Amino acid sequence: MTNVNFSGAQFGVDAQPYVLPPYQYRNNEMFTLKVETDRDCLEAIVPEPLKVNADNIMAIYVGMLHVTEPSQISYGEAGIMVPVTLDDRVGTFMPILYLDEVELLTAGREVWGFPKVRGDIFIQRDEHGVVARVSEGGTDIITMKMNFEREGEPIPVYDREHFLLKSIPSVDGCGYDIRQINTCKVRDDKRKEILEGQASLALSSTTRNPLGEIPIRKVVSSVYTVGDILLDRGEVIYDYLAESS
Repeated sequence: MTNVNFSGAQFGVDAQPYVLPPYQYRNNEMFTLKVETDRDCLEAIVPEPLKVNADNIMAIYVGMLHVTEPSQISYGEAGIMVPVTLDDRVGTFMPILYLDEVELLTAGREVWGFPKVRGDIFIQRDEHGVVARVSEGGTDIITMKMNFEREGEPIPVYDREHFLLKSIPSVDGCGYDIRQINTCKVRDDKRKEILEGQASLALSSTTRNPLGEIPIRKVVSSVYTVGDILLDRGEVIYDYLAESS
């Protein structure tokens, strides 16, 4: 009989298909717009028992991220973040993310429940400003532009957390095997560069991405940053299946 060692492989009984967190990021570029929308829109994309913010604010971001440990990989990412609360906990709920890299797309979905889907990401910065786009199937669904006007105020290093809906359907089509609200800890968020200015935003829809249906009342603020974070593990803070049993 042949002895086969699958240690460290991406298949086998005890396979680890990707490197597990925590992940150290360095020199991430992030272009973020804070916008005001309608409460009905936020409540349609944020699951209970999370409570949406009273100001009807969401953030839309596009970035180029760089993992440096435990492996090295760079990728484009974009998404939506909604400030929410759960009892006395404060964080951001993420209803959708777009990535152009497969391994971290898979890891993010399976470990935390990040709602990651495939998208083509473009971000370019020069001395005058920054332009960013997200496209799906050749259609631009997010377009953001900003002219730099001033440096932002320094921000102390801080920790924060995302709230994520992790759902895994049952193989028999009857409900879910997993359906829970998880957290993802973002530690040691350090902004090395902060640039602000006036920005524009355009959202468009495709069949799978109805972003153009989101009502944008106004752009509240816009910022481009370069910084470091540690993306750490989280915890289950609400289990729908346990609550319903």
